Amino acid sequence: MTNVCKINFKIKGKGIPVVLLHGFMESLEIWNYIYHSIYNKYKVLSIDLPGHGESIFTLEKNSIFTMEKAAEMVKKIVEKKNIQKAIFIGHSMGGYIALAMAEKYPEMFLGLCLLHSTTESDTLEKKKSRIQSIQLAINNYPLFISTSIKKLFYYEKLSFLQKEISFVKKIALHTHINSIISFSKGMSIRKNRKFLLKTTRFPKLYIAGLYDLILDRKKIYEETKNGNQIYFVTIPTGHMGHIEQPKEIIKILENFIDFLRI
Repeated sequence: MTNVCKINFKIKGKGIPVVLLHGFMESLEIWNYIYHSIYNKYKVLSIDLPGHGESIFTLEKNSIFTMEKAAEMVKKIVEKKNIQKAIFIGHSMGGYIALAMAEKYPEMFLGLCLLHSTTESDTLEKKKSRIQSIQLAINNYPLFISTSIKKLFYYEKLSFLQKEISFVKKIALHTHINSIISFSKGMSIRKNRKFLLKTTRFPKLYIAGLYDLILDRKKIYEETKNGNQIYFVTIPTGHMGHIEQPKEIIKILENFIDFLRI
């Protein structure tokens, strides 16, 4: 099969560059509210990762799409828009990709925000869970999507978040199953990049959800203890703070970005 690659993105605004990297089974649409709220202050680049949203990238069913490969594609888009340095904001898997990029190209980072993300690699238990998820996706794709999306939100507010859940589910259903399989495998083998917290000089911001079922905020906080210029903020959400409480996320991000401009 001949590989076809076309990465979709949008960019708007002037000022300090901000790059938005969405998570697994998401698209740049996930940032819509934040994107339209901040491009009047900053130069905002939002990217559909390969195989997600409107980006086209042919993947074989048994392929593995690594975080490093995704990072190289992000770098090409950033350079294409003549951005030499930027603040990278990565949600979940988007954070893993930003970290892979930071390891190889730290000079491109003014700052990094890990939104519901971590520098740690998958535990053995998590790897097994991803394998089970792949099998469920193959056997019953709609059930896999529905089950996965519900786990992302604050469980006690699911009845109040039906509109947001439907929005995220619609985006996820647009993701090709081969991309889901390939990226799941890529995340399962990603390396531990905790060392970057010490070796990189740019500021790092963690935003963790108090009710996140995917990443334990206490473990994330422990992760942040040994590093340089690390800031840690918690919000009363699940794994989708930018969808559950976008205004609060904007406030936190603007404080971080404006701090970097001083």
